[in-house]
Amino acid sequence: MNIPAPIADFFRMKNEQDDDGLWVLFAADATVVDGGEGKKVQGAEEIKKWIQKALSGLNLHTEIRDCKEESGEWVVDTLMTGDFKASPARFEYFITVTRNKISALRVEFRGSLR
Repeated sequence: MNIPAPIADFFRMKNEQDDDGLWVLFAADATVVDGGEGKKVQGAEEIKKWIQKALSGLNLHTEIRDCKEESGEWVVDTLMTGDFKASPARFEYFITVTRNKISALRVEFRGSLR
């Protein structure tokens, strides 16, 4: 798959549990919408907190099943496993990259595969 480097790095670092490094992939004014948590955060400090709360310590592994660009936004279909109730589960990410940084990320829970 031909995925922009910041998106590929996001999933690689997430799988490596490199939670401290993830936030540097985001633009300073980036927005994250976590549909599963019903939460919207903006800016580096809030994104750091979101990563610590939503991703850290859950032993997450995300497999990219499909990735396509639609009108400037990347739609990434994933299968996620880890230490959370719905594992394994399908999530879709909608990611915009601006000047080689993630400027917007929205993640939507699409259901457990149990």
